[in-house]
Amino acid sequence: MGLNDSSPGAMRNGRGLSDQWAETVVVRPRTTERHITVHKRLVLGFALSILTLIIVTALAVVLSVRFEDCGSRDVATGESGSRGSAKLNGSKGERGDEEGVQPWKNLRLPGTLRPRHYDLRIAVYMDNFTFSGEVSIELECINATRFIVLHSDRLEVDRVSVTAEGGANGRPANRPGGGAMRIHRHFPHPTTQMHVVVLHRELKPLRVYRLNVSFEAAIEDELLGFFRSSYTLHRDKRFLALTQFSPIHARKAFPCFDEPVYKATFSVTLRHDAQYTALSNMPEEQSVLEEDGSITTRFSRTPRMSTYYLAWAVCNFTFRETTSDTGVTVSERTTLGTTGFPLIFSGSKRIKRRSTLRFFD
Repeated sequence: MGLNDSSPGAMRNGRGLSDQWAETVVVRPRTTERHITVHKRLVLGFALSILTLIIVTALAVVLSVRFEDCGSRDVATGESGSRGSAKLNGSKGERGDEEGVQPWKNLRLPGTLRPRHYDLRIAVYMDNFTFSGEVSIELECINATRFIVLHSDRLEVDRVSVTAEGGANGRPANRPGGGAMRIHRHFPHPTTQMHVVVLHRELKPLRVYRLNVSFEAAIEDELLGFFRSSYTLHRDKRFLALTQFSPIHARKAFPCFDEPVYKATFSVTLRHDAQYTALSNMPEEQSVLEEDGSITTRFSRTPRMSTYYLAWAVCNFTFRETTSDTGVTVSERTTLGTTGFPLIFSGSKRIKRRSTLRFFD
């Protein structure tokens, strides 16, 4: 059979050969198209995933922004409400948001008030190691405020009252009710060791006010504030109560402006059992035996000083006094049976008490 054979068999065989050749030629392009289609689908799926992630992230950002806007609106509503209530309580507009600021959350006192004098009365109960007290603080208003913020730590504050005394030059207040100020509320803030008194009306600058606070607390044994200690005498355990206010522990004994910059004078009165003796910074001014058998001891007014300089003690020590060459009276307190000024050693030399007193004069 030649190449030009046109028989039906040859045609059929030739068509078969051409068909086989065509199939072998066409198979590879179809396989390549399938691979390209699969790759396109993978790329499209990856792109859709990225697009979905971008949309979800954008929605999350939008929702968070809206939540923040809602929160800011709530805060603004609360501040406007506090400003409105402050105006109803008689405060000026610029002071209306002071409660929103909350000065008692700061570590330092706000500086709107300045103490001038403390009249402190303490009753000491050595049988159960507790004490109660009342403090009357004369305050000078520096900046107008509705808040009296002072230090208090571990004290149970019972009653609080505020009265208007007059101007800074001592003029009496001419107000109904004897100058009494209405108190909205008072509360402790333990985080900053402060007690807050919220008034209905503002305290006016250059005016003098009096804050009265009654309180009670335990006489602790941690050697800070007003604490207790003990010693043994003739195999008998005895107790005493004394103070350690430096640097910032006067607030554990009475409500006060317990920062060194707030200097004032102090009048201390101690009430105690008759078997004990009371001591303080200043000389004893008066001692009275009460009907219940206790003794009330009042001490002279101190010079102007910071709170951490104040001190007192209730003990059954005995004492001895002597006078220096320049007329200064010096006292020594010690346990019973050991009275006598000890000699002071400096190196190997003994310096007698007269020389020592002259040195400290």
